Amino acid sequence: MPPTNPLLQRWQLPAWSDVKAEHLAPAINAIVADNQRIIAEVIATQTDHPNWDDLVIALAEADARLAETMVLIDVLSTVKSADVDWVEQSALCSITAARYRVQKFANLELYHTYQRLQQSSIADSFDDFRKASLAKTLRAFRLSGIELPADQRQRLTAINLDIEFQEQLFQINLERSNAAWSKQIDHAATLDGLSAAFKDRLALNARRTGKSGWLLTLDRNTYEYIMKNARDRSLREEYFRAYCTRASDQGPQALQFDNGPVLQKLLGLRHEKARLLGFESFAHLRLSNHMANSPAQVEHFLKQQIEHTRASLEQDIQALQAFAATQGVAELQAWDFEFFAEQLRQQRSASTLKGLREYFPLDETLRRFCQFNEHLFGIKLAEQQDLSHWHEDVRLLEVSEYDQVMGYIYVDPFHREDAPDFALTNTVRNRRINAEGRPALPIAILHCNFPSATSEHPCLLSHKDLRVLFHEFGHCLQQVLTRSPHHNLSGISQLGRDTGEFAGQLFEQLSLSEELLQWLSVHYKTRAPLSRTRLTSALAAIATHTSRDTATLLLEALFDLELHRSEENGRNAQQCFETVLQQIPQLQLPAYCRFANSFDYLVTGYEASVYAYKWSGVLASEAFKRFERDGVFNAQTGRELREAFFSGDSTSLFSALETFTGQPVAADLAAQPD
Repeated sequence: MPPTNPLLQRWQLPAWSDVKAEHLAPAINAIVADNQRIIAEVIATQTDHPNWDDLVIALAEADARLAETMVLIDVLSTVKSADVDWVEQSALCSITAARYRVQKFANLELYHTYQRLQQSSIADSFDDFRKASLAKTLRAFRLSGIELPADQRQRLTAINLDIEFQEQLFQINLERSNAAWSKQIDHAATLDGLSAAFKDRLALNARRTGKSGWLLTLDRNTYEYIMKNARDRSLREEYFRAYCTRASDQGPQALQFDNGPVLQKLLGLRHEKARLLGFESFAHLRLSNHMANSPAQVEHFLKQQIEHTRASLEQDIQALQAFAATQGVAELQAWDFEFFAEQLRQQRSASTLKGLREYFPLDETLRRFCQFNEHLFGIKLAEQQDLSHWHEDVRLLEVSEYDQVMGYIYVDPFHREDAPDFALTNTVRNRRINAEGRPALPIAILHCNFPSATSEHPCLLSHKDLRVLFHEFGHCLQQVLTRSPHHNLSGISQLGRDTGEFAGQLFEQLSLSEELLQWLSVHYKTRAPLSRTRLTSALAAIATHTSRDTATLLLEALFDLELHRSEENGRNAQQCFETVLQQIPQLQLPAYCRFANSFDYLVTGYEASVYAYKWSGVLASEAFKRFERDGVFNAQTGRELREAFFSGDSTSLFSALETFTGQPVAADLAAQPD
């Protein structure tokens, strides 16, 4: 091991660029060994008379150090996927860290020590934060099977390891399936409808692989763009078939990377785990720490939402069918809906929508959006010029209040081949206070997938890009503005999904505010703002023919719930999907579609929780009514928002929402169906 390992140094901000493959395993091995020593010391000194500092804080510090180091490795892995040594070493680190966590939560002496603290007289004086933190730790032990007989604990350990393997295999199959398909195009007419910038990107794809012309690949952004803009109907159909049959027994790579058996194995393991832990199903287990209190309540909510959207969905389909008929298409297929919705939108509002993104250059938009949040929350967001990073495009914002640094937000804005093709927020460090009263400052990473600048113009954001930016920024602010002093409460990753998505959904509502968008807008050439009249028309146009998107989200959520609520009743995942699709037959998906095989939410932490997007969206809409009443620039409302919702995982979101709005929570969310 080199004399100085950056992963073993104490840091306020990580030394990203200093970390090499040879640092990984030695660092994780050393941290795990140190954590094991700390656990042994805690058991030796705290068993009889445990106290908060020497038990809870000591182990929280140890757990945080390991978790933070693993996050650094995971983030760096996104730019080092071609480094064989790195990939091998990072995989070993994941195994080592997972084994440590299994051993820790199987330690009966440690569990009993936490129990003694909870049952002690000193626990009576704990504040709500401490009580919630301690209860959450004990719950984690119980859900790890600590109270099960030895043979069942052993089986649960094997199940958890197999679940992790199947989840990784699902993702590997999907990645290989994506990589296995491409389509070279030599005739420009085939790309009619695509923008010059997008065609340049496809041409670059071709050059990178030594091909001529343009090259289509299977990624989410390309799929969405082709479905919406490609005039060549046969191209849309071919791409749709390739995309919706990925990693399946259908399509151009049929049975080569089939996730069907993987998913069946995974679902069986999850159900077995739930039953071992005393739950009726995996969905019941998953929801045990969520706001929704049962799968029945979630199903009731989703079916209500389906009924709410059914009329608009049918109206939109009729309008699109009538419009398509005028364009020579007698019957709409699955690969036609987005295209004709966009064509109809453009026909009605072309002058309004054309060039809209020219008013939202990334640099200026981000700068102004930071100013908006400074005003709203009474904070300072200062971009730092001197920083270590994992890619040259990465930026760093220092978040402060009253000249005191509160945390940091990294911004990784652009699409890269080696990065995920979707936006997300990573949490590097959760806020916590150590035994000496010193805070560890929270850190978040905002990953986006925006198009890079070209020789002709800077990065320009579409309205969809604005929604993504606002959504992820909301998550980041919740991570860094929390006042919770405890590691296992303060991070957004510690929240149930239906609570954790709330801040992102609330901030996404800002993308519909004419007041804010006009203030943010500045043409990248002329510096002129958008007129209010044009902005009103643009938002109205953007909001048309969106019912299919809503219906698709509800289909995904109901399917996810149904998969995890019952043990299939003899059905495989595809048969379950077909059953759920009958709830929304208007979506008209072809029989060869194998949606489940590439539905990565099933293996990335959203299993039995996909409903959270719609659930939190409904709650966020209720909360945003306060801003519609007070104005989005009302600083007092912003302060109350921060106070109500950014307190960590110690207060019910229902309670926070009622405090903020002064109204009871909507009955279809708060009530359990009969």
